[in-house]
Amino acid sequence: MTAPKVEKVIQENGEINDELDYALMNYLLKNRGTGFTACQPKLVELEGRKQAIQMGIDNTYIGKNNQLMGLGIVGNLFIDVDSLQVIYCTPKEELLENIKKLEDADIEPQPRPRGKY
Repeated sequence: MTAPKVEKVIQENGEINDELDYALMNYLLKNRGTGFTACQPKLVELEGRKQAIQMGIDNTYIGKNNQLMGLGIVGNLFIDVDSLQVIYCTPKEELLENIKKLEDADIEPQPRPRGKY
């Protein structure tokens, strides 16, 4: 399955509620494994005029001093605005390939804020 085509961004910097954040964390943990955090929500319009929440998937881990660290965005999630069901999530193999690309490019992990970001 390929990622949906975004026709336009309706709201660039959005926010999601705690319940959806928790559900997405569980979805990623169950379906893609550890080390992935949904972040940077924005409201978009997809092909067919369907609205969705688009979120980046950050490669994250707990570093020194219990600091949340992130390598960078390695994939995307699309969530249906009405049902709040996941429409698309980058496959795990592609997430892992993108992590390797960032590591090979000598990208340094950066501290991430606690909570939603």
